[in-house]
Amino acid sequence: MEQLLEWMEIIEDVRQERKVRHSVKDILIIVLFATLANADTWEQIADFAQWNEAYLRQYIELKNGIPSHDTIQRVMGMIRPENLQQLQMKWQEMLNSNEGGTQEDYLC
Repeated sequence: MEQLLEWMEIIEDVRQERKVRHSVKDILIIVLFATLANADTWEQIADFAQWNEAYLRQYIELKNGIPSHDTIQRVMGMIRPENLQQLQMKWQEMLNSNEGGTQEDYLC
């Protein structure tokens, strides 16, 4: 899990720094965990984060609480698709490198 969190640190945040309330890493982790739990819409992703805030705080800071579904959608729209593809490839490599390991092994 630590390796995944480190990879997320390299994603460029193109937002105006003084307006940023939620880190890209926090939003990426929320989206990852929520989609692994079968959340399909931005509203479901935000709801997942609200319901699982205590669990998420084990991995991310959430210094300004849970971002709204609008914020999650807007930030995800700003991330270059190539960066998301690289993260997905690293995630898959990590799963493939651990014979017999599952996603749950990395997230629990």
